Amino acid sequence: MKAIRKSVVAATGIALALSLAACGGGDEAAGSGGGKSDGGADKALKAADPAATLKTAAAKGAQQNTYRTQGTSKDQDGEYVTEGAFQVKPHASEKKDVGPKTAELPDGISRMITLNDKMYFNGEKVPGKKWWTFSIEGADKSKDPSTELFVRLTSALATSKDAKNTGVETVGGRRAARFQGTVVVSELAAYKGDAMQEKDRDFTVKQWKQEGVEKAVLTVWVDKDGVVAKTEESGKGSKGEYRRTDEYRDWGADLGIKPPPAAETATEKEVLEAEMKKQK
Repeated sequence: MKAIRKSVVAATGIALALSLAACGGGDEAAGSGGGKSDGGADKALKAADPAATLKTAAAKGAQQNTYRTQGTSKDQDGEYVTEGAFQVKPHASEKKDVGPKTAELPDGISRMITLNDKMYFNGEKVPGKKWWTFSIEGADKSKDPSTELFVRLTSALATSKDAKNTGVETVGGRRAARFQGTVVVSELAAYKGDAMQEKDRDFTVKQWKQEGVEKAVLTVWVDKDGVVAKTEESGKGSKGEYRRTDEYRDWGADLGIKPPPAAETATEKEVLEAEMKKQK
């Protein structure tokens, strides 16, 4: 729902606050089924029970250690084309958004790389440096979710009373059952079943409430191997309507996520000094 540039803004605030205070699944690839219509497979997909299928797909997704995404998003800030690579353990991710051009991002491209507790963002915070970084080491992670976003969305839909199997479609070359339903935030907050982990439920509810979302329409596509092929979330928050769609692939792949060149990266200290100069 939120573009990377929002994370950059938040990250800048965190970095400055911390610094100023100091001053004073890697197994066999899943979901390899083809995209051609198969009468028997399609029949099974059409008959798949929403709650049971979604619950199983979420559990299977939680076992995956690496994957890639490609999608689109739209909110009050504009429209974006997104792509990402994610590794659960050791934690690593690389995200890219292509959206509206701004003064800070004249080409409209936002990039963020995370390696354990180190985060890197593109942008010239310091003259001559294409990237900047800061560490979140020591930050309280006790309330962080225990699973990836696509798992949380799948689990949340599994809790919905009106989740329905709406048919079969081809997604990324794979035939997949399409499940859709509306998740009411107040109902999810009170949910006590086993379709969604309590920690993930609380994190999701808190995030939606912070964004002024009272209900969200979720759509999840699950292929014949029980793997999540695609997710979509849409709704209306305090700042307007939004929609985000992502497709998933390369389960278990070696993603090769690396930090940007050190010579092109501004340190946390350099960024702080540059920001303090702007405030004078």
